[in-house]
Amino acid sequence: MKETDKVKMTINIGGEYLPISVPFNRQDAVRDAESAVAQLFDAWKLKWPKHSDTRVLAMVAYQFSMAYNDLLSLHKKAVERAEECENLLNLFLDKEKA
Repeated sequence: MKETDKVKMTINIGGEYLPISVPFNRQDAVRDAESAVAQLFDAWKLKWPKHSDTRVLAMVAYQFSMAYNDLLSLHKKAVERAEECENLLNLFLDKEKA
């Protein structure tokens, strides 16, 4: 089986079973994501037992969305910094040639 071949999986998110197809080489990442959601969902269900599963799942979705946005921001800053470094390196190399 090729790494990019699709495999069918069923994941459990907040008690909802979702059939999905993912590339073969992404199965572990999918299981890790499923586990992270389940851990946070279970912890928050214990912390707020009166909240509905839907509400807790919405809270979990918000938490992961914020983490994703934070990572996007960090990635953007890292790309900008890498470009600055590349520009400085090019200036240095151009001086060396002269």
